[in-house]
Amino acid sequence: MIRTALLLLTTLTAGGLWYVLAGAEGQASARASVAKVLGTSSQTSEPPASVQTSLSQKSPPSVAVITAPVRAKAIPITRTSIGWIEPTARVTVRARIDGTIVERHIHDGAEVAAGDLLFRLDDRELQAQIARGEAVLNRDRAVLAKAQAALKRTQELLARSVATHTQAEEAAAEVRIAAANVAASEATLDMDRTRLGHTRITAPISGRAGVVQGSEGHVVRGSDPSGDGLVTITRISPLQVSFSLPEHDLPLLRAALAGSEDKGRVRVFAGRDGQLSAEAELTFIDSSVDVGSGTILVKATLKTYDGLWPGQYVRVELTLGMNPQAAAVPLVALQTGHSGPHVFVVGRGDIVEMRRVQPLDTNHDEAVITEGLTPGERVVVEGQARLRDGSLIVEAALAPAPVSQGSRTADARPVRP
Repeated sequence: MIRTALLLLTTLTAGGLWYVLAGAEGQASARASVAKVLGTSSQTSEPPASVQTSLSQKSPPSVAVITAPVRAKAIPITRTSIGWIEPTARVTVRARIDGTIVERHIHDGAEVAAGDLLFRLDDRELQAQIARGEAVLNRDRAVLAKAQAALKRTQELLARSVATHTQAEEAAAEVRIAAANVAASEATLDMDRTRLGHTRITAPISGRAGVVQGSEGHVVRGSDPSGDGLVTITRISPLQVSFSLPEHDLPLLRAALAGSEDKGRVRVFAGRDGQLSAEAELTFIDSSVDVGSGTILVKATLKTYDGLWPGQYVRVELTLGMNPQAAAVPLVALQTGHSGPHVFVVGRGDIVEMRRVQPLDTNHDEAVITEGLTPGERVVVEGQARLRDGSLIVEAALAPAPVSQGSRTADARPVRP
């Protein structure tokens, strides 16, 4: 009985051990299969580090941009500045002699012509001086006539040896003295008459009067040139506009002044709306450059000036000629950095080069480049913020562009790899 129980226990123990060992081997086999599958997937998705480094060096990430060609076209060379309208003449009217105003023939803002009477001073004292001067002149002329007659008689007596040479010389001297007195009286009378003419204060030029300072009863001083004077007259036809440009534009300015009508054409914009107010012609370049500012004063005479007023500030646009072979790019292609103005130029393999350029002029949506670009090259017009020298690019899909950006996207096209 005991032997039977021991045999049964031994059999059960051996069977459990076999079951445990069989399960372990199955799990190991399953784990090996999963490990094999996972290993294959791991090798497929994650290559060795050396391979990954090679791939990253061979295919850097591309930056999506939009490009446009560099055009060769004739573009006007223009300069823009802030100027001011000024008259061709402005005269402050002052009294030339002392006196009291007895008549006033002008009011504030009046239109006057050259020679119009503006004021009249009290002339009674001068009229009396003139009358006295005329009397003195008549007396001196009578004295001269008497001296001339005496000289004639003395010369006749000298011829008959009745008078002496000394008497004849004294008679001749009296004639000369009398003649000098006549000349002095005539000069004094002319001066008084001139002073009498200064009692009539007239307009020296045609134009518009400012604020009138003098009125009846006002005492004026001819010896005092200070103050505002009696009135200021401004010639408003024609007007001119004055402005300053950098000294490096002097060669272009001189060529424009001596060139055709297309050169030196000035457009004047005034008002808050910035609309064209007048056109002008370049007429003057200052004889020296302002050392302090490095600029030169320029003036242009207005052909029309409706709505413009002396002293008014305006925006001036001057055409200095044409550049027939300019390298023109969309204005948005021009960037400014620490090294100065530059653009990103598309090179071989769609790799961009950050190239410094020298802009000459900007005209609406285009920039004219004098150095650094050649017509036919392509530049980046959108997406420059993500670029640097040597970046790889790819052309982005173009969306419909607004009208104002037409110059930027009209010629943009995908970059072919």
